[in-house]
Amino acid sequence: MSQSPVGDSRLLRIGQAITLFIAGVLGLSLGSSLWIGAASTLGVAEGTTAYQIVGTVVRFVGFVVPVALFAVAEGDRTLLSWELPDRRGAAITVGAVVALLVGQYVVLWAFSLIGVAPSQNPALDPATHAPVYFLWMVPVSLLVVGPAEELLVRGGLQGVLRRGWGPWSSIVGASALFGSMHYIGGGSGALAYVAFSFLLGILLGYLYERTGNLLVPAVAHGGYNAVLYAIQYWQVA
Repeated sequence: MSQSPVGDSRLLRIGQAITLFIAGVLGLSLGSSLWIGAASTLGVAEGTTAYQIVGTVVRFVGFVVPVALFAVAEGDRTLLSWELPDRRGAAITVGAVVALLVGQYVVLWAFSLIGVAPSQNPALDPATHAPVYFLWMVPVSLLVVGPAEELLVRGGLQGVLRRGWGPWSSIVGASALFGSMHYIGGGSGALAYVAFSFLLGILLGYLYERTGNLLVPAVAHGGYNAVLYAIQYWQVA
């Protein structure tokens, strides 16, 4: 029995989203490998703050290359559409950062009730980073990490899925893929971190659908991460 045109379109969008997701992960890995080689050539010692910060920037550049190429190949730049937010958009962005932070503590509290602690993001581990690293990660989060993740997940994955599945299905699908990228460690802690990231992704996905401006979730995501790094710097400096 042949697929209907609607069914074909939906399957195509799922295939495109999964391909973009895998390409993004591979781009992240390729960026990491390229930086390891370049750092050795440039004499940047592994484990130094410069090594970690530049490595982060290079990895996330590799992360967004696939979705940029896809948008160009499709001739559809609406996937990556953004504009400077007006006063209302700026207020929504600031409110979203607050909502993400509050949501984090609510979710962590809920997990604590069942005795589960989500895995810690290695980027926030003070045992492997100097205090100045956390300070540098504030602007890097705002300018690179947050925007890069939103370009791929919200602009690319959610944008592609929306074409075949509509807004809410695309938010859930993109957030599920976003959550899977945060499987860190193992056991219940890793699964809890995936669930935590999925829930934050739902909020960011809704924010994108609500405003139609990719810059809003990009800045909100980057701002949320920046606050976490600022708090970490304040605690260890």
